[in-house]
Amino acid sequence: MVHVLAAREYKLLIKSSEFQARPTLQTANEFWTSRIESVVALIANDPEPFDEAVYRVIRFWDTSDCVLSRNDLILRTREEVDENFVSTGKSEITLKLRMPDQFVVASTSLAANGNGIETKFEEDIGPLEIAGSRPGEKTQVIVPVKRSTRNRFSLSTTMKINSQQRLTRLGDLLEAFPGVKEIVPNQTLGASLNSGPINYEYAFKKGKAEFPNNVDGKFTLSLWCFRSPSGDPDVAELSYTCKTQNGGVPGKAAREAYDLFILLQNRLGDIIDPENTSKTTLALPKGCGG
Repeated sequence: MVHVLAAREYKLLIKSSEFQARPTLQTANEFWTSRIESVVALIANDPEPFDEAVYRVIRFWDTSDCVLSRNDLILRTREEVDENFVSTGKSEITLKLRMPDQFVVASTSLAANGNGIETKFEEDIGPLEIAGSRPGEKTQVIVPVKRSTRNRFSLSTTMKINSQQRLTRLGDLLEAFPGVKEIVPNQTLGASLNSGPINYEYAFKKGKAEFPNNVDGKFTLSLWCFRSPSGDPDVAELSYTCKTQNGGVPGKAAREAYDLFILLQNRLGDIIDPENTSKTTLALPKGCGG
């Protein structure tokens, strides 16, 4: 394998209606105190609230026929902004391969590191659930009686760009990320890359709890607003990340991190998003999120 697993991230979508106004660090920590802290304390030690707010403008891109999504690829641009969503001039573009097969992802190379290019290999862990509906009915998330997990592996390659720069054609993407040619062969290089909705992101970070063997869980509450940065959030996600130790996690720490994720699913059942299984699919260009 080319890559060593760097971290495991547990992700849980929450009803966005839990957040009724423009997000702040204070309201994020009110949510932590009222719903999250007591659950975390049942499994992990020394839970601490969020301690940092990050603001970003995010877009996801694909072709009109969704060639990237169909091949398990996600293209994202992210611009750093201040608390008033004024650009700081710092932007990045990320291409991610995400799928259930660890060894396929671990042996993939999207672009060589160096010159401001960074690659991460991580495991994404979400609830075991599927989105299903009957004709004419609203989509509803279907979950098993016994809560479990859906595990996927992601390889993310990120490069810095200026705030005015973006890839406009599939050919631009193949030039920046030459490894795509192995995943999406024989494509029309002139195909345009289209954007999904603009996401105004509030990310509240540095929540923390301790698992055994010096493994920390780092918590983040991510809120996305599609209409304006001052509107009510449209997407909400609670996540926590555990870094690996040389590609692995000690068994006791892994068990407690898993037990916490199952407990959160059970204890937060009334506020888990009943209609969606991934925040990314909500932000892709129209037709590419299914």
